[in-house]
Amino acid sequence: MKRKRIITLLLALSFSFLLSTPSAEADVRIGGGLHYLRTLGDIKDAPEFDENAIGFMGSVLFTHMMFRLEGDIEVIPDYGASEKTLFEPQAYAMVGRFIYGGVGIGIGYLDEGWQSNPFYALRAGVDFYVGGLDLDVFASYRFQKANDLEHLGSDDLDAITFGALIRFSIR
Repeated sequence: MKRKRIITLLLALSFSFLLSTPSAEADVRIGGGLHYLRTLGDIKDAPEFDENAIGFMGSVLFTHMMFRLEGDIEVIPDYGASEKTLFEPQAYAMVGRFIYGGVGIGIGYLDEGWQSNPFYALRAGVDFYVGGLDLDVFASYRFQKANDLEHLGSDDLDAITFGALIRFSIR
């Protein structure tokens, strides 16, 4: 519970800091990309569960000097070979420009309901700026409980992920 409060406070402070900056110092970028997830939990009771997933992401990034605040929506069709689509809104507060790192939080929507527990993430990446575009290549580790998927026989859905996003500036 304490970890939730700390992450929520960090995200709120980052967001208010970015909103209070002069527009000449801040940048807003939007884009999309692909995201690979590999579930690391010991899934015993569901051999049909596919531990690999590919998701499609939409992203908005607010930057100011060394600070980054990112909001994403991820869509994962056929999540875990379930023939159901998983939607995951997520937010990250990060530090750095070319090489960056930070923390994030997100939650899944699967089968007409929100998951009972959010996931927490540590993320690091490299953001290449080329002209009006940037290529963001990143890796993250997600800490996630499997309470909503009890048939899996595991209590965690921790995952390592790799992604690539292409964004362009809208300011």
